[in-house]
Amino acid sequence: MKPQLRQTLDGGKKNSLTDGEFAGAQENKSWNPPSLNREEYDDIVGIDLPALEDYLRPANDTWIDGRIVTLLSHYYVPNVPFDVQVAAHEDWVRLLSPFPQWAIEAAVDEWLSRPGRQKPMPGDIIAACRWRVEEPALNLKLLRKLVARYERELPGGRT
Repeated sequence: MKPQLRQTLDGGKKNSLTDGEFAGAQENKSWNPPSLNREEYDDIVGIDLPALEDYLRPANDTWIDGRIVTLLSHYYVPNVPFDVQVAAHEDWVRLLSPFPQWAIEAAVDEWLSRPGRQKPMPGDIIAACRWRVEEPALNLKLLRKLVARYERELPGGRT
C-alpha cells in the first residue's frame, strides 16, 4: 500500500481509549472519503483490496484443527471422555474459523511463550487474534468506502 493511501486511510481512523489507555483504532464516523482519480481507483481495486482480502482470509478448518490439537497437547487433562474432547475441539475450530492463519499462529505462539502452565481458553486466543486483525480489517472497510465513493461519482454509476 502506498504511503499516500495509508495517510488517507489514517484520516478515517480515531484512537480509542479505555481507562486512559490506548485500546486500538476505530472508524472515524465523520470521515468523508476523498475523491479518487482513475489511477488510484485502479490500484486500490486491482492491488490493495485483493491483497488485504487475501491477508484477512480465514484459515481453513483443517489447519485450525491441527493447530488446536497441537496447542492443547501441551496440557494434560486426565479422564476426559472422548466425545467431550471432540465437542470441545469443535468449539475451538468454530470460534477461530473467522481468523486468518497468521493471526491464529501468532496468538498461539504468544500464549505458549508465556511463563506458567495455564491452559488457554478459546477466548484467550480469540482476543489475541482480534487485536491482530483489527487494523487490517478497518483498513479494508475504509478502502471499500473509498471505492464506493468513486463508483457513486461515475456517470451512470459503477463501471
